[in-house]
This record gives sequence, structure tokens and C-alpha cells, in this order.
Amino acid sequence: MSEYSGNIQDLPVVTGGHFIENSTKKIVFGPDGRFWDDYVMRLFTLEPGAESSIHSHPWPHWFVCIKGEGYFLIDKERVPLEFGTWVHIPAGMRHNFGNTGDGELMGLCIVPPEGDVNPLIGC
Repeated sequence: MSEYSGNIQDLPVVTGGHFIENSTKKIVFGPDGRFWDDYVMRLFTLEPGAESSIHSHPWPHWFVCIKGEGYFLIDKERVPLEFGTWVHIPAGMRHNFGNTGDGELMGLCIVPPEGDVNPLIGC
């Protein structure tokens, strides 16, 4: 590894802006020396049965499933998640996601920096 590469497994678990029980969050790219000032790419890992609360917020975000099985609820549409599924969530749209499989659900989620917070507080 070098100053311009690394492995997701070696990234520290982050607690700020995290709001899903039985899961972890890591910052892959973002501000503060993480190579991307305009957005934040987070890796969420959800244990079996873990899911976020239904919520909305004033920023859009994008999600790509890289491991496991689950769902993403966007407004009233339930999208099954498996490796390779991508999802766009427009600003203001009610949504949540969860793990329906027997193993970990892992996904990369991109938000603007103001979106790397707990959306259940103050929104």
C-alpha cells in the first residue's frame, strides 16, 4: 500500500454520523485528507437482520451493493439488493435499507459532506 492506495479492511470504523444498529461505517473517500472534498464515500456493513430506520433528508445519495443480500426501500418501491445493484435516492425521498441475508450486507454509499451525519437527528 502507498499514500494513494489501501485496503478497505484497514480503514478505521467511524462512529460520527452512524445510525444503524448492528452495523459499521468506514470512510473510503471524502474531505479531510481522504482525496474527495465534494463527496463522502462510506462503506456500510450490516449484520443479518440489521436495517436503518425509514427517513429522508435534503441531500441525494447513491448506493452500490458489493456483498450480500438485502433491500432498499425508496418511497414505496422495494429494490432487492445483491452484488452489483446500484440505487439512486433523490433528495427528500423517504427510504431505508436492510440486510435480509444470512451473511453481511456491504455497500458503498456516496453523499455530499453535509450528508455524512445521523439523518435521524434534526431532519
